[in-house]
Amino acid sequence: MSADTGYAAKMQTQLKKWDADVDALAAMGEKASAEAKTAYQKCVKELRVNRDAAQKTFLEMQSASLSAATQMQAKMEASWDTMQKALVKASTDLKK
Repeated sequence: MSADTGYAAKMQTQLKKWDADVDALAAMGEKASAEAKTAYQKCVKELRVNRDAAQKTFLEMQSASLSAATQMQAKMEASWDTMQKALVKASTDLKK
């Protein structure tokens, strides 16, 4: 892997955490009322799209040359920020 291994490990750990967080929200949605269930399903779908985009960026970064990987790190940070904000928003909105 050409990217910094510590950074890559951190990103991989975060992606796994997001998977667990999204799965937990999906499980909560299954126990919710019909109306709330629809809201949960919509949020989970959007979160998975954001998570998949972060995963794609991570994989591109891993396969890039060292100089390109450094540039892609900024893109990964943006994907991370988007996913984190979406997860916090979904968790807050669904707990109302």
